[in-house]
Amino acid sequence: MNLDVVCAGSAGFDIFISGRELKPSQFIRDNELVMRNDSIYNVDHTVYEVGGSGINSAITFARQGIKTGCIAKTGKDNLANQIKITAKHEEVEHELLINSPEHHTDMNIHIVTERSHAISLVYKNSIKSLRVKEIKFPDLSTRLLYLSELPSDFKIFKFFENWARRGGAQLVLNIQDAKQYKRHHFNFVLASVDRIMMPISFAIKLFDGVTDPQEILRQLNALGAKSILLYDINNEAYAYEDSTVYSCGRYKNINPLDSTGAEDAFAASYMASVFQQKTIPECLTIASANACSVMGAFGARAGILKKPALRTIKVKIGVL
Repeated sequence: MNLDVVCAGSAGFDIFISGRELKPSQFIRDNELVMRNDSIYNVDHTVYEVGGSGINSAITFARQGIKTGCIAKTGKDNLANQIKITAKHEEVEHELLINSPEHHTDMNIHIVTERSHAISLVYKNSIKSLRVKEIKFPDLSTRLLYLSELPSDFKIFKFFENWARRGGAQLVLNIQDAKQYKRHHFNFVLASVDRIMMPISFAIKLFDGVTDPQEILRQLNALGAKSILLYDINNEAYAYEDSTVYSCGRYKNINPLDSTGAEDAFAASYMASVFQQKTIPECLTIASANACSVMGAFGARAGILKKPALRTIKVKIGVL
């Protein structure tokens, strides 16, 4: 099986529920939602959609016309079947999805309390239980291996890193959580990938409160990262390519409805455009436009754009 891009990460469902009884006045005042045991609360609106970093990223690549597959672990249940149906509909190679009855399919339940605010209940046992021995695709080849999140097990990262090197594939990582990696393991990750992407908020935590994006780029570069994307879906983004720094603001002003999956869409859109050999300003444009679109809907899939015609975002160019 030959694919242009293989995405690896989580695949599950996002379920959004909202209602007047879930938006009490005391939530605004006390920033908490109190629910009594053995009580029933009425829900006025629900949305459920396929989600997770792996499948969100794969759909983003596929909608740009790139032949894409998704490696993810799900349960062996009805939700897993729905994910396969959706992947097939989106022209994402679904035969790479690993189904196991060990755990149910991953699920995030979002109790929407206010616009762009929610209490989330997260179940990710399927992706956390993925093991190297389950990734059995001996005839699979790809030009780009895209890790939509850092694997929970360092052994899995090592497996993907070795697989990419043996197959001559570019290895790209979008990292939003260090997942308690040991420092020397994390430094190995930074030095091993061809391209690293991360939210600015995570980068600030990673470098102990350093807030200057230029300084963060310098430190990542010193650790071995050659191509870097730092992004804030609500504000600015910085790309470091060929010793040049590109920076831009948000594609347009919006009043976000929900940000679930927006960071997945930003990073995957940027990489899809790089893969298609577009200019860095064009890459930043589609990335920010896609994130803005996703933030306008409940469920990332509803907002992911299909080959849009966009005005190129204003980009500043400099050096480190």
